[in-house]
Amino acid sequence: MSEREILGQNVKRARQVKRLTQEDLAIKVRLAKDTISNIERGNQVNLGLKNMVSLCRELDISIAELFLEDPASLQIKLVISDKNVEALKEICKKLFKE
Repeated sequence: MSEREILGQNVKRARQVKRLTQEDLAIKVRLAKDTISNIERGNQVNLGLKNMVSLCRELDISIAELFLEDPASLQIKLVISDKNVEALKEICKKLFKE
């Protein structure tokens, strides 16, 4: 698989995790919807660092995550803070429907 295809799969996965459409993401990062589509299909030839940074910020991922062949291998580190604890409580409520 090429780097562009890997990048495309990772952008699509992260976008879907955030429950964004291609159009939603395009608006947020100020790119055309067709550009997002081309990225996800591995057809975008020159994305540029500025656009990669914008995508990463919007998708809450690192640039390194864009190029992971196996995103499941990513180690997740949880930083304990009041904000994170509240977010985890909300997630648990949704998961367990308290």
